[in-house]
Amino acid sequence: MKTPEITALREGGRIGVVADTHCEPAGRRLPDSLFEAFAGVDLVLHLGDCGDPGALDDLARLAPVLATRGADDRPADPRYADARVILAAALSIGALFDLGRAGVDVVDGKLGVVPKEVAAVVASAFGRPIDCVLFAATHAPLVAHAGGTLFVNPGSATLPARPGPGTAAVIETTGAVIGVEIVRL
Repeated sequence: MKTPEITALREGGRIGVVADTHCEPAGRRLPDSLFEAFAGVDLVLHLGDCGDPGALDDLARLAPVLATRGADDRPADPRYADARVILAAALSIGALFDLGRAGVDVVDGKLGVVPKEVAAVVASAFGRPIDCVLFAATHAPLVAHAGGTLFVNPGSATLPARPGPGTAAVIETTGAVIGVEIVRL
């Protein structure tokens, strides 16, 4: 994995996290409920498979937008990075599309890694210790802890893995504390 791009976020920040939207110029778009859920966020992070990059422009009406690259994203668009690190207060948050690129697999909705090895595996992938890993690709929301690391997948706002509404996540950081809310859209 390439060296992640690093972004600093002010202390006490709120991050809207969305993924796997597969937007289309004349078809699938971001739901209005996503914009309502992200009202007041300090940063929006799209974790890949955005599709039409116009969706990033739409999200930029809310807050600055960062994105990681999935297979459905334009390789030449400079707004995407393979991986990112967000420094928020006393926390390091790693973000990427496919968790497998960080050496951790998700099997049947569960993390497939030995908890005592997580911190070292994740630190190696991101080039620094990471408190929280944000990832996508499964279209299913997940919040899990392993070996002192928090893992969050927001699911998909437009194409959820299971029948029902799409999902996204709102991450709130205060000092060394991370709060996570999976939002049903």
